[in-house]
Amino acid sequence: MSRWMGNTQVLAEQAVHFQVLAGRGDLPELSRAVMRAACNNGSMTGVGSRNMELLRALPDRDRLELAGMWARWYGHVEEDWSAEEFRRDVEYLRAELLTVASGVVRDLDGGLLATERHRELDRLRDQWLVWSGHRIWELAEAELAAGRTPGTAVLAAFRRTGAAANVPALRRTGAAANGTEPGLRNLLSHFPGPALNPGEPWADAALSEAAAGGEPWQRLLEHAAPATAGAPSAKWRRAGSALLDAVGPEEARRAMHRWLELAHRDRTVPLLGHPHLPFDVNTSFDPHNSHVLRGLAWMLSFLPPRPDTARALAGLVETSLDHRSGNAPRALHVAEAGVVALGLLGDSAARDELETLSEWVTHEGTSRRLDKALTTTGG
Repeated sequence: MSRWMGNTQVLAEQAVHFQVLAGRGDLPELSRAVMRAACNNGSMTGVGSRNMELLRALPDRDRLELAGMWARWYGHVEEDWSAEEFRRDVEYLRAELLTVASGVVRDLDGGLLATERHRELDRLRDQWLVWSGHRIWELAEAELAAGRTPGTAVLAAFRRTGAAANVPALRRTGAAANGTEPGLRNLLSHFPGPALNPGEPWADAALSEAAAGGEPWQRLLEHAAPATAGAPSAKWRRAGSALLDAVGPEEARRAMHRWLELAHRDRTVPLLGHPHLPFDVNTSFDPHNSHVLRGLAWMLSFLPPRPDTARALAGLVETSLDHRSGNAPRALHVAEAGVVALGLLGDSAARDELETLSEWVTHEGTSRRLDKALTTTGG
């Protein structure tokens, strides 16, 4: 259930009405009733996920006929539109028509409105987050069901949106709310693509090296830190250690050092921000990739300690705490992962780096992390 529409009774009543109309075979009235519901419920609910399942359960001939009606309506919406009936503007109505037509015919006719879906999804290519007020991920689901995979840039926008709910600077945004939608989470669970979003120097290097290294390296990049975990669990540590062994501990260390050294660089592929984001998105970490960075920092702490590892982790902390993108630190959650990793590393070089950081870090939460890490590393 979408956060926009919490009245389950209304959706249940609409479902009964849809079933009556479908039972009578009155598909023209059903097509309008569905659109009235979609417009009245609110864009992020649309017709409702359960009601969409109800519509997809209709006989194939009815699904095709309904989708055809909505597709024709989409093409001529200005000629058949009533503000009194739908209480929305033309573009809003067109967006809902595209969504419901694509959804009801999914797995049945992948060609219907395919050009229009592609056009809408292509608009996400240069977006840092998905701010659409409509359930645009359903268009991606329709494309995947038709055997067409939207591009990596589209996946990246959805991924960043899915990760936004767990990034402190983004949690209160509308895009982060999109990221909590079950439909988007389900899409991300089977949308194929690389382990990292391209467009950041460190991520581009990691993707290139992992592609050359083969499956063990790919799995290493896929072992991202859980978004809500403050430190690696025993289970996560065991899996990470096994991945390091598969790649080769020293080879992994050298590669991760190279990637962390590139983390301070700004994006190579510029993206568009949003008025609700008070920082420059092109100097910020990709929210999806940031959790991989956290995981890499943790995994470095599983290796035998070396001074250059402590320096690499301290550099990541410094990069993550800088204010180049606005008034707030660049990525507190990445900085804290670096501090945790230094604490886990636990040697004298790590302690020296922690002490240096504690002398200038002013963020309260990170300072507490530093104090805790210092107590665990000993004197």
